[in-house]
Amino acid sequence: MRQLIYGAVAALLMTSFMASAQATVRIDIKNDSTEDCSVALNARIDHTKWLTVGWYVYAAGEEAPIILDEVNDIRAVYLYHDCSLKVGENDETKRAWVKVNRKFSDTVPMDGQEGYEEVTFIRLQQSQYVIPSF
Repeated sequence: MRQLIYGAVAALLMTSFMASAQATVRIDIKNDSTEDCSVALNARIDHTKWLTVGWYVYAAGEEAPIILDEVNDIRAVYLYHDCSLKVGENDETKRAWVKVNRKFSDTVPMDGQEGYEEVTFIRLQQSQYVIPSF
């Protein structure tokens, strides 16, 4: 009986560990502008580490999801796009560095590195984002 209980507890712990290790965030993005737009994301992946990733290119009118496997909370995600991103009065912002003209995925700060520029990201409030026409 004791082995059965230990086995059940071990299975429960393993299931909990696997569920937390497989956290993902899905962001549905639609480009309502008349231009092709590139999107970059900056997201907290643990208490001290951030992931900055880009570029996801959206043609005019295109919509598609982005899935961030390392992130488990949409409120930890910031978004930037190169189609005249307008920061609203109530938007929470964050500055981060993005690679210029190349696809990238960084988990270490790239502040001031050659080929990078600093941009302003806005915090996502929900899992859908529409790039407005400008």
